[in-house]
Amino acid sequence: MTKKELLEELYSRYRNSFKGREIVVGGGNTESSLLLVGEAPGKDEVRLSKPFVGAAGKNLNEFLSIVGIERDSIYITNAIKYRLSKLNEKTGRYINRPASRQEIEANRDYLLDEINILKPKIIITLGGVPLKSLIGDFSTVIGEHHGTLRKYSISDREYLLYPLYHPASIIYNRLLKDIYIEDIKNLNQILSDSNKN
Repeated sequence: MTKKELLEELYSRYRNSFKGREIVVGGGNTESSLLLVGEAPGKDEVRLSKPFVGAAGKNLNEFLSIVGIERDSIYITNAIKYRLSKLNEKTGRYINRPASRQEIEANRDYLLDEINILKPKIIITLGGVPLKSLIGDFSTVIGEHHGTLRKYSISDREYLLYPLYHPASIIYNRLLKDIYIEDIKNLNQILSDSNKN
């Protein structure tokens, strides 16, 4: 089976497991050496059925332009592939909410299966949820790991893992923008060095 067929089968199983949810599966170049993993889709992602197209998507596109990567050349997915929402009592609208540990755990095997199908060289996690999901450590904090490259094994296959803050975090905390840009410049150097080898 091709990677696309294996992914279609995986996403079909995922949809059956989480029926009734607003699901957005991964997309992009299945042969890319780079995999970006976000937290969960928001309302814009659900509306367009594509990961990272809202305000965080604009920040992601800025990050990709800094490292000189075309969005279509990489694969982008989320640790949790359905919208996490709650009703805002004041506005009567649904807003995004953080993932629970139980939700991260319930989605983890699907993410690991997705990675085993895609077999990227470098996995870039965007935010704390995909980092926790990937390494299976719920005490881990993104602030302690961002901007550092480490080796990580899944099913006896070794990957390079590079955690970043979530692109949405710089919308809510402008102080993170400089750190985020610095981490991206560091990633740019890592990608440049890996292309030489």
